[in-house]
Amino acid sequence: MMGRSLQIAVVLLPALGLAGLWAMSEHYSRQGVDWEVEVQGYDPRDLLRGHYVEYSYDWAGLEDGPTPEILCLEGDPPGPPIVSRADQVEQCENPIRANLNSVYGSESLMRGRLYVGQERALEIEELMFDREQRGIIRLRVREDGSFNPIDVRFRPLTESEREAIEEPPPPPIAIEPVP
Repeated sequence: MMGRSLQIAVVLLPALGLAGLWAMSEHYSRQGVDWEVEVQGYDPRDLLRGHYVEYSYDWAGLEDGPTPEILCLEGDPPGPPIVSRADQVEQCENPIRANLNSVYGSESLMRGRLYVGQERALEIEELMFDREQRGIIRLRVREDGSFNPIDVRFRPLTESEREAIEEPPPPPIAIEPVP
């Protein structure tokens, strides 16, 4: 009789452990506040790495300088947020920090990627090449500053964005040789 109980326990305990890990992971993934961040320079899925949408974040308010490891998100979620640099997560009400262990490492606040299913990848690929659309990534940001991309959507360009694209480049500077 004890042998049969032991066999059942050997089968059930690992299954219960996996179920518990899945439940914890699911709970953790739903924590946080959703922010919508405009993106630029997206790249369609890379067939060698799966169905990923790769992009660069277009943070409003981020000044030129070294790649930030922590940003403060200001505004009302879902945003879009205005950002400023920070040295520590504690300095911000809504911090977001680079994931140094991610594919992009210290660049993870500047670039990202989102996994999408095959059917959705084809739809997104078409929208990415439409110059009249602007991509927006929904990020779930937790209190500790960690974040995950959740989804991507597109919106039509505003009139000012359209004008900026259509604006001709400035004329080249004429340089005359010195006699």
